[in-house]
Amino acid sequence: MTRQKTHKIFPVPVFEYKVENYNEFNVELEKYIYNLKKKDEKGLTASNVGGWHSPFFNIAESDLLKKFLNTIHKYLFEIITNDFGLKYKIEKTKIDGMWSIINPKNTFNIRHNHANSFLSAAYYVKAKKDSGKIKFFDPKEQRVVNAPFVEKVTDLSAVALNFEPEEGKLLIFPSYLHHAVSKNLSHEDRIVISFNINIDK
Repeated sequence: MTRQKTHKIFPVPVFEYKVENYNEFNVELEKYIYNLKKKDEKGLTASNVGGWHSPFFNIAESDLLKKFLNTIHKYLFEIITNDFGLKYKIEKTKIDGMWSIINPKNTFNIRHNHANSFLSAAYYVKAKKDSGKIKFFDPKEQRVVNAPFVEKVTDLSAVALNFEPEEGKLLIFPSYLHHAVSKNLSHEDRIVISFNINIDK
């Protein structure tokens, strides 16, 4: 019997981009982040287990951050208009918090999501081999209540998926999507910038 069609409804996207001129940005962003750490060695504790979590960046006072955001603006425009089908208004699309996490060897981030935001993002400033994958979890939590053994992972059977870190890579995803970061097994710091995006009604 031939099946007529398979409808994959209510998909959960993770958008991936390679940022233009990321090498130049990353040199300057790394300096910026380490300078913040010098001023506040303690940092914050959120999802990070070990490592250093910065306070929110002061975007208004940094030409570097403004230039970086101007570069990725086109990606947000594409996602919001083409993928979500929303009317894009730059004055209503806002960065709602931007920060960095430095993960030295053997540090990681526990499972969490970003409440009260529409989209969230992770941008890799420094990410060497084995520095820690980001893992996204299926938001349909009821599935794991009675999950049979999976012989072959497919789009329909996966309950979690890993993404390799890569310098210059930008991941944008719905803020409700739970995620975690595995332990950094490399001998160098892993540096990521995260931020949230909101659209005012």
